[in-house]
Amino acid sequence: MKDSTPSDQSASAASATAADAATRPLLVTTDTDGADDITYDDIPTILGAPLSEIQEEDRVHALRGAQILARCLTLEGVDVLFGYPGGANLEIFDVLQEYGIRCIRVEHEQGAAHAAEGFARATGKVGVCLATSGPGATNLVTGIADANSDSIPIVAITGNVPSHLLGKNAFQEVDIVAITTPITKKSFLIDSVANIPTVVRQAFALAAGNRPGPVLIDIPKDIQQHYPRNPEGRYTPPRMPAEIAPPEPPVGPISPSQLEVCCQLLRTARRPILYVGGGVTSSDTAPLLVQLAEKLGCPVTTTIMGLGVFPPDHPLALHALGMHGAKYANVAINEADLVLAVGVRFDDRVTGKVSEFIKHGTIIHIDVDRAELNKNKPVTLPIRADLRQALQQLVEAAQPGDYTDWVRYVTDLKERYPFQVAETRELTPQYAIALLSQMTNGDALVTLGVGQHQMWAMQHYQGRRPRSFLSSSGFGTMGFGLPAAIGAKVGCPERMVIDIDGDGSLNMTIHELSTCHRYGIGVKVVVINNQWLGMVRQWQDMIYKGRRAESSLSDPVTAVKRDGEADIYPDFLTIARGYRVTAERVSRQEDLRAAYERMLADPDEPYVLDIIVRPEENVYPMIPAGATYQDIIMSDDDLAHRTHPNKQGSNI
Repeated sequence: MKDSTPSDQSASAASATAADAATRPLLVTTDTDGADDITYDDIPTILGAPLSEIQEEDRVHALRGAQILARCLTLEGVDVLFGYPGGANLEIFDVLQEYGIRCIRVEHEQGAAHAAEGFARATGKVGVCLATSGPGATNLVTGIADANSDSIPIVAITGNVPSHLLGKNAFQEVDIVAITTPITKKSFLIDSVANIPTVVRQAFALAAGNRPGPVLIDIPKDIQQHYPRNPEGRYTPPRMPAEIAPPEPPVGPISPSQLEVCCQLLRTARRPILYVGGGVTSSDTAPLLVQLAEKLGCPVTTTIMGLGVFPPDHPLALHALGMHGAKYANVAINEADLVLAVGVRFDDRVTGKVSEFIKHGTIIHIDVDRAELNKNKPVTLPIRADLRQALQQLVEAAQPGDYTDWVRYVTDLKERYPFQVAETRELTPQYAIALLSQMTNGDALVTLGVGQHQMWAMQHYQGRRPRSFLSSSGFGTMGFGLPAAIGAKVGCPERMVIDIDGDGSLNMTIHELSTCHRYGIGVKVVVINNQWLGMVRQWQDMIYKGRRAESSLSDPVTAVKRDGEADIYPDFLTIARGYRVTAERVSRQEDLRAAYERMLADPDEPYVLDIIVRPEENVYPMIPAGATYQDIIMSDDDLAHRTHPNKQGSNI
């Protein structure tokens, strides 16, 4: 519980408090069945009151607000949530088990939000997290913003102070609705116990509807404890589930006229490419995408959010594009005469200098969200449509042109510019991830932190299934990987779940190993440990003349251990064992395969594998921020000869 009581109050203050308390109503704290357990000075309302103010014959079957909330959650299919208890949400925690809802108690509320995200990203269901008021609620904000950036359906529920204390700077009070309104599809403050079913129904419909995203429900503690009543004091239970009008109008198929133009452009094109992203993942339309690509014989490139929707070993696969994407994908999309963009948002990490991106090609952009059309990149044919219906229409109606020479050309690009794994006896990060991909056959459900390891995983982990490469892509949240893996494993217990993390990123949420141990959640953590904030160090070397301000993670006090090996700091093995999680470290390439075998032997055992890699490796390819595909850097030698700091752009 987040409550705390000052220990040094003066006697005069205590006397004043006691005198003031004598003038207020007595607290109801009886423990008998059917009685109230109110923990503050309750103020009944016309439509909600303690059980003692409900007519006696109604009390035996009456449900209070927390029970109504739990019942509504079960009606939405919720059987698990991620949370942390505190003073303002204990009513809800108290009834979860009664309604068959399992709670995974994380070690920090940010972990609850990311776990809800991981659950949602892996399963396609709405993830739920629960926090108390004040700091508990604000600790959710980063995860909510992350879900908003990547269009992930979560419902965040927060307790708050009693309604009559809102706006009075009460203990642990914060206006979480105002804070989260810019980063949610909608934030609700429940003002009456009778409104709980309607708000819950709307929240889940919004979170999962059209373009998915986060929704927040803030419920004051008196609403949790009150029973719904009419003005005569009779218990009046609300309808559960509530009947509501759709909160968003449904999005339909491509219009006949637009479909005709699409098909004409595809027939006449000679160098088309499919550019697909998270919209295909969230709409679960990967099979339709494959059908369309194969019917057209058209190459496919994906964003990091779209990884897994197209088989990586398919002859038409161009893998990921963008700042650290494949050179062949970046060249192909910029030399295409037609780009069919599906479920993407032309993010700056993909486009680079947007005015030069696909400068000479025709662009068709299909997305469920009208706001994304022509927002970042003006296109020839913007189409708002439901992706499932749109892709089905194109599969049925589109006819290919003659793309033979084009496919031959991009296939040659793939052969000329593959992602490189250096042939060396040193243990490199690229080798570590490529070997993991090989040993799992690309079938694991992978989560990631944020940094160099994230980009190396994008390049070298060849995931074969949708919803299996879970990355904080838009918001870039360090610390995302481990709690997201927890949520993914809870949602998909039969899958091998691996968090590929960096030492800097993992250090932000490593306490969630406790959650893994406490609940037996078999997450594997593969640490690509280079003792640096690697991406920061790389930028500092490129842009700031090698001034590595605060990017080293090694121990500044002890440089070398007595046995002559480099000192590894922090010691993740000791930390993991402190949480009673099995851990080991590998620093030699020849030992890695056997270590992976031990890690993967039991898919239900939490495990940390700390891989000490070559420390100052850079991520290539790299298109400098604000540059174009023609400025792509392929190696350290390339960097030394071709790049000037002034060309790095302002948005790193």
